[in-house]
Amino acid sequence: MLVAAVYAAVVVSLGSLSGLGVGTQGLLIDGPVWSSSTSTLLLLPAAAATALRHRAPAVTLVVTGLLSFAEVLGGSTIGGYVLLFEALWSPVAYGSRRLARVASGVGIAISLVMLGMTSTWPQPGPSIILGLMLIVVVVGTPLAWGWEVRHLHLARETAERLAAAEQELASERAERAVETERRRLAQDLHDVLSGHLSAVALHAGLAAQLPAADARDRSLATARESAQAALRDLRSVITMLTDENATEPEVTLSWEALAARLDAGSAHSMGISGGAGGHGTAGADGADGADGADGADDGSLARIDPVVEDPARVDPTLRAALLRIGAEAVANSLAHGRTPRRLEVLADTDEVSLTCTNTFTPGHVRADDSPGLGLTTMRSRALAVGGSLSAGPDPADPRTWRVEVRVPMRDRSPLSVEEDAS
Repeated sequence: MLVAAVYAAVVVSLGSLSGLGVGTQGLLIDGPVWSSSTSTLLLLPAAAATALRHRAPAVTLVVTGLLSFAEVLGGSTIGGYVLLFEALWSPVAYGSRRLARVASGVGIAISLVMLGMTSTWPQPGPSIILGLMLIVVVVGTPLAWGWEVRHLHLARETAERLAAAEQELASERAERAVETERRRLAQDLHDVLSGHLSAVALHAGLAAQLPAADARDRSLATARESAQAALRDLRSVITMLTDENATEPEVTLSWEALAARLDAGSAHSMGISGGAGGHGTAGADGADGADGADGADDGSLARIDPVVEDPARVDPTLRAALLRIGAEAVANSLAHGRTPRRLEVLADTDEVSLTCTNTFTPGHVRADDSPGLGLTTMRSRALAVGGSLSAGPDPADPRTWRVEVRVPMRDRSPLSVEEDAS
């Protein structure tokens, strides 16, 4: 409204000056067709239409453009040129792209008309030069300026959209980072605690079934050691989360401990009495199955190739990953499977294989995509060291659930491959 009021004041002022002899004769060769007061009345609606230059620039183009161009042709005031400038500028600067093109076409048509009218004046040479000057000032300038303003608006809107998209992307990255950290924390807690707590439950249950006092004491001592190992590992995870220099939690885990868990689980499942009295303690979770871990007896529950313990042959990173995968496989076997349970870790010249088997009831298998962390955690750890994992019923025996992991002797994770390439 303020712009329209200013234009109205300009129209009235220029109309008054025209009455004093300060004005134009119009582009028609016969001079002004109407008086200055008529010009003022004609241009006031044109000035009022400029109030819609933002909301409805098409109205400004039609109303202000027609009335002001009529004044330029047959009127006697300069106000027609002023409003024609606004009528061409507003649609280009504020209208749609289609309206801007229409306004540009209208400007070209007005230019041709103005050039044709001035060429009919006496002394065509100077008249044409004057017409060209009018075209540049009244038509060319508002169109060029309008397109420049339009491009600035588009550039600003594009920059705002890019800034919003960048902010949204940064927010999504932050959310993904938080989610990744949560998953890593859940995985670490799952890795370091689930096996120990499973051992505590197994040995405590086994102690309740053993009639011999010394066997019960050994089983309870093993449960206590497993609980203490769980506390140590939990402190290690907390230290890793609070210490900037720590990278991986130091997990209290060994192949002997996994063998002990298998032995205790088998004893618990079979309900033996006094059968554990002949075993000693070893590892963080007790020593049942320590003899089985050396692979000397074909009937042992765990068979571990001594090469796996040689850091010169098997990188400690791979050994740690295999231990964690083995602990998870044993925990799942004890929780979801039945005896006989077996754990076998073998090494050859190129790769290390870990196989964990147990009997299960077909049709009662937890799916790979279940909410649990077991198979997902094992698969992610195998992939992290360049290996692979398969889990499912054994093709040779559909009643046997088989988890098999194969990893290369040398770490072939994506990170190590990039380092080798560099």
